Amino acid sequence: MKQLTGMTAAALLAISIPAISQSSGTRYITDELHVPMRSGKGNEFRILNSGLPSGTKLTLLEDAPDEGWSRVRTDGGQEGWVRRQYLVSEPVAEIKLKKAQADLAHFEQMEGNLGGAVRDLEAKNRNLQSELTSEKEKATQLEKDLKELKALSADTVALNTRHQKLLHQHELLKQKQMMAEAEIQRLSGSETQKWYMYGALSVALGAILAMIAPHLRPRRRRSEWAN
Repeated sequence: MKQLTGMTAAALLAISIPAISQSSGTRYITDELHVPMRSGKGNEFRILNSGLPSGTKLTLLEDAPDEGWSRVRTDGGQEGWVRRQYLVSEPVAEIKLKKAQADLAHFEQMEGNLGGAVRDLEAKNRNLQSELTSEKEKATQLEKDLKELKALSADTVALNTRHQKLLHQHELLKQKQMMAEAEIQRLSGSETQKWYMYGALSVALGAILAMIAPHLRPRRRRSEWAN
């Protein structure tokens, strides 16, 4: 019954496939357990391979749709004739299933790899975020230090300006002091000279008085000496 169902499905599939006379392409053994390969187009020809399993990939060499046969070649290089009803242009369900399973396994592996890559990227992202936060903190500290340096620089400029002003005032005071000392020396010299002059005048006056003093004594009258 199972073989009959498979043959019915193969017949319906063969009916649905348009008759073509191309002599190239790829064909697959349909969902049958084993398909014989013969040396000619007919059941009377010698069987070259009695067990082509379902899903076997074949190269179409010649197609005879009117006679219901196709000449094919296996991947191993064996050539022969098989019934067209057992050939389909697309891989059978079993091959599709295996391919789908392989693709699924590959996708799952890729998903696992992608999951690992995503985790790695997330870890790198966390590290980058941490480094970014650290760099922002450093930038904030540098900005603060820069402001302090600017403030200190401004204070330094102000102090330097004040220092220059004080130096200028000090120089002015020194000049005033020197001028005052010179004036004091000048005045001291003038006073000494004046006292010298006063002294000289006093001595001269004393000498003059000494010289004229005898002449200034009153003379006695002779009457008085006579008495």
